[in-house]
Amino acid sequence: MKPVLCLGDICADLIIPYADALKAKATPAEVRSADVCPAEGGSAANTACAIARLGLPVLFCGTCGADAYGQMLKTGLEREGVNTDLLRMDPDKPTQLVLLVLNEQNDRTAFACPAHLGSQHAILPDQIPDDITERICWLHVNGMMLREDPAASTQLSLMRRCREAGIPVSFDINVRVEALHNPTFYENLQTALDNADYILGSAIDEIPMLADVRDAELAAKKLSQGGAAVIARNGDQGAVFYRGETRLHSPAFSVPVLDTVGAGDTFDGAFIAAILSGLNETDALTEANAAAAICVSKRGGRGAPTRAELDALLSCF
Repeated sequence: MKPVLCLGDICADLIIPYADALKAKATPAEVRSADVCPAEGGSAANTACAIARLGLPVLFCGTCGADAYGQMLKTGLEREGVNTDLLRMDPDKPTQLVLLVLNEQNDRTAFACPAHLGSQHAILPDQIPDDITERICWLHVNGMMLREDPAASTQLSLMRRCREAGIPVSFDINVRVEALHNPTFYENLQTALDNADYILGSAIDEIPMLADVRDAELAAKKLSQGGAAVIARNGDQGAVFYRGETRLHSPAFSVPVLDTVGAGDTFDGAFIAAILSGLNETDALTEANAAAAICVSKRGGRGAPTRAELDALLSCF
């Protein structure tokens, strides 16, 4: 099988357990502490690792700094079996950091540092080989890259090329707060939606935003009228799939939640892997929900399961 190409962000996550810090302040001074943990992250990179753990070949394209964090990220991808031939380590930019603040429910709020002109947006057109559409079987991208050039132009050009070549394109909306008042982002977003075969996003704050409809179900159905399949992820409520008038619902798996970092990325990777492995869309949604459940039962954004872990959970239901 040809590899899946995941193009997009790769960064170092600094996980800040804010709720734990508040609890620690209420305890005796000798145990008053909460650790900030650096971790390998980036939505596209997390999805690449999720696909690789399920046994499919993956190629990653992105940019990080030529520094200690960048080397950590490159090594992390290679450890998972992800091909890093298209990863560029820029000597002039520090690796993008993302501060992930966890609340009492272990949900995270992300803050990019720097907020603009970070290394993850420095993906250059010449990182994409001329014969890329002959070398891959699927393209996965996300909305985070659409805020700034050169990454935005590089991604949109590749999406068009893949669409014209008949290569499936999945697009995770992945909106960050930095993009919400950026008119260029919304123009790029519409172009991305027009060139996607699968649109994935949060049922709470992404799918409704795109359709300008508060109800996630109605929003997903409305978006799917453009021809793409739309998947609205909704945490413990499971996921809803729309393609035209076809509606599928897959319930969530009940597990203890340690944190939600990387859950959507893991869902995306498992869904892609399932479709490429020949599963129908109903079964692919089930596998994706199960993979996300395993992810949230672990710490950090790289909690995606192996094939054995995923099969073990599925066998219990």
